[in-house]
Amino acid sequence: MIRDFLLVGMGGAVGAMLRYSITLLCQYFSWSGHLGTLLTNVVGSLCMGMLTAHFQQSPLLLMATVGVCGGFTTYSTFSMQSVSLLQQGKYGLALLYMVGTMLSCVLFAALGYILGRR
Repeated sequence: MIRDFLLVGMGGAVGAMLRYSITLLCQYFSWSGHLGTLLTNVVGSLCMGMLTAHFQQSPLLLMATVGVCGGFTTYSTFSMQSVSLLQQGKYGLALLYMVGTMLSCVLFAALGYILGRR
């Protein structure tokens, strides 16, 4: 059990650093933070699907999925960006961002799962 906590913690640290790298990359290219969050969550969902399908019984699955993917993806940032768009009165953009993110993430998780099974 302690081993599992350590694996998740190490994976989470890697995922968080990767997530921060996306933030820095977006800043460097002057991309919207919304685009970076969407990209992060879609890539994380794809990876989660692939890892779950491919490594169903691996001891490193916990580290890779809960740790790395969990530390990489960012539901809280997505949520606050959505609230910010609503507060700014950008209701259409907020709806598009929320629905687009959720549908994209589910579709890419399914795609990842399909790819991981091959």
